Amino acid sequence: MPELSNYARRSWQTLIPLIILTAMIANCFRGKPGLSDLIALRSHQTALEVTRDKLVADNDRLNVRIHQLQSDDRYIESVIRRELGYSRPDEMVYRFADTSAPNP
Repeated sequence: MPELSNYARRSWQTLIPLIILTAMIANCFRGKPGLSDLIALRSHQTALEVTRDKLVADNDRLNVRIHQLQSDDRYIESVIRRELGYSRPDEMVYRFADTSAPNP
């Protein structure tokens, strides 16, 4: 009987830290600041970095266009012709009807 009591006392001393350790490991995987949340945050970070790279590329392209609009007369002329439909006095402009639109 004293051996059983001594064994039970030793096993409880080992079992309690083991239970606490198991609970802490489970919390790491299942809790809010756990491993699953870390994986989700990393994938969100990757998506944000891709978006940032696209925005940086767009910003660079727009800066080049701003510089061209401020300094390149040929580029300004091409923009005016393309977007506003302007032509020189000696040019003839042909406009074609849109065939994809249905006629009423």
